[in-house]
Amino acid sequence: MFGVARSSARGPEAVSASQPAGPVRVRALTPAEIAWIAVIPCAIVVVAAMAVLGPPLGRMLFPTASEGLWPSEWWAAAGRPEPEKHGRYVLALLLPLLLSGAVLVGSRRQLHLGPRTTRVLAICGQAAVLACAVVGVLGQRNVVLVDRQLPQIFGLGTLVLAAALVAVAAILLRRREAVARIAALACERARVRVASLTLAIVFTLTWLVEALNSDALAEDVGSMNWIPNGTYAVLDGRTPLVDVHIAYSKLLPYPSALVLSVFGASTFVFALFMTLLTALTLLAVYAVLRRITGSAYALALYLPFVALSDVDHWFWLGSIWPMRYGGAYLLAWLTVRHLDGAWPRRPWILFFVAGIVTLDDLDFGFAALVATGVALLCARPPGSIRDAGRLAASVAIGVTGAIALVTAFTFVRSGEVPRLDVLLEWPRTFTHLGWFELPMPRASLHLALFATFVGAVAVAAVRLASRARDVLLTSMLAWIGVFGLVGGNYYVARPDDLKLVAMFSAWGLALALLTVVCVRAWSARAWRAPQPAELLVLFAFALAVCTIARFPSPVKRIDALVQAKPAVYREIAEPFVSRFTRRGEKVTLLIPEGYRVAYDLGLENVSPYEMETVIVSHRQMQTLLDAIEREHVRALFTPTPGEFVTGDAEAPVAHMQLFRRAGFRPVASESSMIAWRRAG
Repeated sequence: MFGVARSSARGPEAVSASQPAGPVRVRALTPAEIAWIAVIPCAIVVVAAMAVLGPPLGRMLFPTASEGLWPSEWWAAAGRPEPEKHGRYVLALLLPLLLSGAVLVGSRRQLHLGPRTTRVLAICGQAAVLACAVVGVLGQRNVVLVDRQLPQIFGLGTLVLAAALVAVAAILLRRREAVARIAALACERARVRVASLTLAIVFTLTWLVEALNSDALAEDVGSMNWIPNGTYAVLDGRTPLVDVHIAYSKLLPYPSALVLSVFGASTFVFALFMTLLTALTLLAVYAVLRRITGSAYALALYLPFVALSDVDHWFWLGSIWPMRYGGAYLLAWLTVRHLDGAWPRRPWILFFVAGIVTLDDLDFGFAALVATGVALLCARPPGSIRDAGRLAASVAIGVTGAIALVTAFTFVRSGEVPRLDVLLEWPRTFTHLGWFELPMPRASLHLALFATFVGAVAVAAVRLASRARDVLLTSMLAWIGVFGLVGGNYYVARPDDLKLVAMFSAWGLALALLTVVCVRAWSARAWRAPQPAELLVLFAFALAVCTIARFPSPVKRIDALVQAKPAVYREIAEPFVSRFTRRGEKVTLLIPEGYRVAYDLGLENVSPYEMETVIVSHRQMQTLLDAIEREHVRALFTPTPGEFVTGDAEAPVAHMQLFRRAGFRPVASESSMIAWRRAG
């Protein structure tokens, strides 16, 4: 099952190796046994290092900026730096390294232990992992180690249903007839392949109808269409990484702007384009799963992955999701094709794409770049310094080529080269300034996610030490494990419920790949009772299966799009702005949708920032004032010290004082907006 024929006959899934007849005092440990025995000592070492070395390491790597968030009394400038938290997470990443090193080194040295001792220590290791997951679930439900109230992502009924699904599977798969029928249905045939792909496409597109949006619907939920700001900035003549400081994707706004310039600049067109990108990205993951399983089982893994990626049913999957995961999963698809002998055959091409993805989104792009390098190392471990040098050269050529291309494009567009300080501004704002930082919960589902990613890396190491023949599965386990761990800093920077749910897509892919490993091992034992760790993986995957029940209603969403009331905000904002400006004038719009308002009115919004609520330091304010002086701006529009009609932003008095010092004077106020002018 799940392509058993492609795995090694003596694979890492087996918990213990076959033993010779007769009494044996000691025997060589298998790589899997080494992993389970080493997990507790490695965890103890890492936890001790986190406790002792985490604070000084964090203060060294993430020093607190002297300027701080400003104005300190403003709600939009809330938060405080927590370098200790970041230092501890850096040290936590040593766990998969130590565990993998123990497996690889221990396997080469042929460690020996008695069978009974081995069995007891391995069970203790699995029990420790199980305890970590249980504490995470109970912490998320605010039962143990509660330091703040956390959202109930999986209800008690869902947990019970997931356990029931695993129990039913355990009973069903012990029946040979049921196993034979399932295998026959999934057998690789042309009809089955076409039918599976068709179902995957229909399921994906139907699910994504929920992601479609319009100006009115976006306004109703209070998002004020801030997600397309980068796209409208490009349409309005701004250049990311030069004169506009976009918090999300830096390169995706270019194709998005092209689409909007052709088909119309509206939230619906933007949402439709992003939804199509999301669909293509999700289907790329389906292609990855199909290459690994080689059968229709890929569909059974794919559907829960899609559902778990959008467990909150909000704007994540159709809007921000492709900005974060789109490039990363494209790279995963290219990586698995490369390892399977298909195009791209040259590794430098992978790292060229990885470089582009990293420049577009530093958080997840860099994680994907590192993951790709590790996957290639697992597939083709360098046998010499020359081999390692070739891989390093491929990385250097690809990444350098990506930087050169982006630099050339940016220079042709703006006459300037990309600025590193702009690329690093938002990571610095979150880490060094502590913008909206939160302390890490003592116990929540993040423990389960971390354990899953560490487990994926450890299983890849076990398979590598066991010389498993299924290179694709081994490499992609390493890929998703490294990607989830490095990209996990996105959650660590601000560990709230939205960021936790944002990591569920990577978690879902890791669970899908680990489920393949567990089911193959279970099948090899003739479906006898699964091991505790296997039960844990299957239970987590069953939770993902349960999320399919949240399937959104496409009819309801279409009705909402058709029946939505007209948008209010721009009908107020655009006439107000046009009263004090002339077409073609350079202005500064710090109101929500400022770039779109400027584009609609034929103005040039020279503000480096999307709106006033993201200007939270003296340095950022000085950048804004410098742009105003450089471009000789005479018209400025800000929020009033009260809230907008949609509850999105407000302007602090400290900002208004600086605008007055720059020569601006308020000339009118309407609907929570202020128009400023200065002479000249």
